[in-house]
Amino acid sequence: MIGKTQDINSRVSNSRVAYFILNISFMAIIMAILLYSTFYKYSNHHIPALLTQETGIIPPSKGLSASFAEIVRGNISTALELNPHSIRIFSFFVIQFLLRTVILIALKKQWLPVNKMVTIDVSISVILFVVCFAPLIEFTIKLFAQLLH
Repeated sequence: MIGKTQDINSRVSNSRVAYFILNISFMAIIMAILLYSTFYKYSNHHIPALLTQETGIIPPSKGLSASFAEIVRGNISTALELNPHSIRIFSFFVIQFLLRTVILIALKKQWLPVNKMVTIDVSISVILFVVCFAPLIEFTIKLFAQLLH
């Protein structure tokens, strides 16, 4: 009986550590995006939009890098001119960073079992993703539908 309890505790501890590492990894990726936006100067580091170059179609993601650069500098109106969806997409990353921070605290303080935290995290993240990336999702679905016809 003691062996089973230790095995369960070990698995819970391992899942807690794995979830901790996953959240740290997500935070690092988000920080990289925010740092890239901070150092990005769209006038001298243009990222070409391949879809636009090849088809002439302008996707709703066009200008996001430049727009993010303006958001981190506080130039919201310029950011919205560059990409009208930029604030909602940028918000996804900021909210995710805050969510990861709360999750790390919750893991450390053991507020909830890991499986419940994961369920809550995934639910919030999926809803947030769909809401924030709705214009890109809709564009992609319409584009695939056109390609199928």
